[in-house]
Amino acid sequence: MIDKTLNIAIVGGGIGGLAAGIALKKAGFSPRIYERAPEFGEVGAGISMSPNATLGLESLGFKDILNPLANEPLEQRLYHGETGELLKSFDRRNCRETYHAAYYQLHRADLLNMLINGFGLENCAMTKSLQAIESREDGVTLSFEDGSTEDVDVAIAADGLRSIVRDTLFDSDPPEFSGHVAWRALVPAEKLGPQSIERLNINHLGTGRNIVSYPVRGTDLVNIVALTKVDNWVEESWNAKAPKSELAVHYEGWADYVVELLEAMPDDELYRWGLFVRKPLDNWISGRTALLGDAAHPMLPYMGQGASSAIEDGVILGRAFAAADDPGEALKIYADTRIERASLLQSESNLGGERLQAIDPYSFRDTPMKNEDSLGIFDYDPATVPLIK
Repeated sequence: MIDKTLNIAIVGGGIGGLAAGIALKKAGFSPRIYERAPEFGEVGAGISMSPNATLGLESLGFKDILNPLANEPLEQRLYHGETGELLKSFDRRNCRETYHAAYYQLHRADLLNMLINGFGLENCAMTKSLQAIESREDGVTLSFEDGSTEDVDVAIAADGLRSIVRDTLFDSDPPEFSGHVAWRALVPAEKLGPQSIERLNINHLGTGRNIVSYPVRGTDLVNIVALTKVDNWVEESWNAKAPKSELAVHYEGWADYVVELLEAMPDDELYRWGLFVRKPLDNWISGRTALLGDAAHPMLPYMGQGASSAIEDGVILGRAFAAADDPGEALKIYADTRIERASLLQSESNLGGERLQAIDPYSFRDTPMKNEDSLGIFDYDPATVPLIK
């Protein structure tokens, strides 16, 4: 059994880092999160939590908290972008019975606040931007931009797509622009018609683009995510405000519902960001440091598994530390248990955009579709899946 006084640092306080921290606390450890932002801020976006992620969150003690925060979609519907015709519908009414957990849609800030409260702000060091890391077989030294350093027993790198830890410790190619751009906005439901607040996930498809909407915070807000393709990305910021006229040109001549969504978007609250990818890694461990979440396996959002896979990582990490006899064994159990699963999610999510956008939308009516159900993605329970020892 590992000494519970082990000094564990988590670099990055996003969904994956917080989930990992809570899972380690549940296992009896006292990890500390080092977050570069001065405070945890409001995040203006929706997020979907598929059953595999819900099972992970419930195992961390959030079942009674999560349910009131979220909507459960009755169906996921695919429409032809231009004609508005229904192409295919996936029934989610029996999700709890089929997968033993709910499929949720909620405000990302509500999810983050739940995780922050579960982990505890007192366990977070803010304004700690990592500058350098040295990882050895017996410990890790973290150096921050404010000139401070921390010597810890174990470091978990949850510092995102552009992970300093990954770039420093692993033989890894830099992020590459995927050719896909995402746009997001939250719209007050009162600006939209009744369809927008039904318990649905609505996706309109066209060649090279699609647009998704679903309600969050009950029926107060509607989350909108548009995904388009471009040849290159020259924006200095990966996440910047954009005029909605710039988005509207991608959806000229589309169905009335899509036009309604675009017209309702606030002029100054539309965000655009280029989507970058990295090649899968076959090793997540260097010395006493391991990668987690987007630092290990960033993926495009076409299957809604980015945050879900980070939650899975966190739950497995906590279980690994509870099961191992020493930190090195714990990191190995974690990585060995997660790499195959995460690589599947990464590759299928990255292919998902091509499947959705590269063909005639009518083909979805008559041909089997590769999705989370057919790929078995929702069947995974991070709280019970066997650990690889």
